[in-house]
Amino acid sequence: MKTSCDTSTLSTKALPTKALVAVGLLFNGFWLLAVLGQNDWIAVLAGILIIVWWCFPAAVKMVLLTALVGSLMDGLLALTGVYRFESSFLPAWLVLLWLGFATFVWFLRHNLARYRTSLVLLAGSVGGAGSYLAGKQLGAVSWPLGDTLTLLIVTACWLVFSGALMLWIRSCALKEV
Repeated sequence: MKTSCDTSTLSTKALPTKALVAVGLLFNGFWLLAVLGQNDWIAVLAGILIIVWWCFPAAVKMVLLTALVGSLMDGLLALTGVYRFESSFLPAWLVLLWLGFATFVWFLRHNLARYRTSLVLLAGSVGGAGSYLAGKQLGAVSWPLGDTLTLLIVTACWLVFSGALMLWIRSCALKEV
């Protein structure tokens, strides 16, 4: 399905620096809407995702699988008492945030494939855990096990998640060349 939004630059090559910065800023805005707005902004978050996927339909397959794995990871952490959310086991805004993160990764996949794995693993584990720490500070999630233990668990989970994601990205990048 080709749409008027398709551009081969964004879908088949590494992004130039300006585009990387723009995509990063857009994702950070999406993250803030999800974490601060939570259930109040679900329609806006879903609308943003629908527009992006309409413009870049090739993203959807990777996005859905990545978001499913991430949501399962968070669901397991909630089920085991590492996380506690105010509204539900795994709130809808968090699932939408996973869909947004997976979309962000789709845009960066060619750039990520070029970095050393150790750098991506470090950035993924620290960045992923850091985003949950920020979410905790903003009241979106509580950590019943305390900060130190939860941070260690979440960092380890993000290390494994980042590693699996890098394997998949590199595998897909080889097929696209």
